[in-house]
Amino acid sequence: MNALTTIRPDDPSELGYPPTLPIEIALRVAPLPDILAAYGIDKTDFANLRQDPVFLADLKRAVEMVKKEGMSFKLKAQLQSDELLKTSWKMIHDQSGDVPPSVKADLLKFTIRAAGLDGSKDPSANGNAGPSLSIQINL
Repeated sequence: MNALTTIRPDDPSELGYPPTLPIEIALRVAPLPDILAAYGIDKTDFANLRQDPVFLADLKRAVEMVKKEGMSFKLKAQLQSDELLKTSWKMIHDQSGDVPPSVKADLLKFTIRAAGLDGSKDPSANGNAGPSLSIQINL
């Protein structure tokens, strides 16, 4: 089974094409056939990917980012963050008891905040478009 036909609905970080694929193609770290072989993607799968508007948009963004920034810290951090989602998923769903509940809670909060689902990036999500006042008194 290759990388594109493996679907694990129990782990969303494994859905779709590998998130680092467009970046590696844009960086031209190796000839395209070698990159595809490393991901287990055959010619048929790549032909299908080339018809996927999401993949094409990701590839276009990756090419533009490489042209603009080169192999910057931001690009390296993006590569790491996509892979770290898999680790985060495993830690959040750990059933062995090895991951403390507080760590799981922090990972959940971070993931929600990073995805922009907490409303922190949208001022209108707080019910008003103006500045808000928050007072905290610690005794």
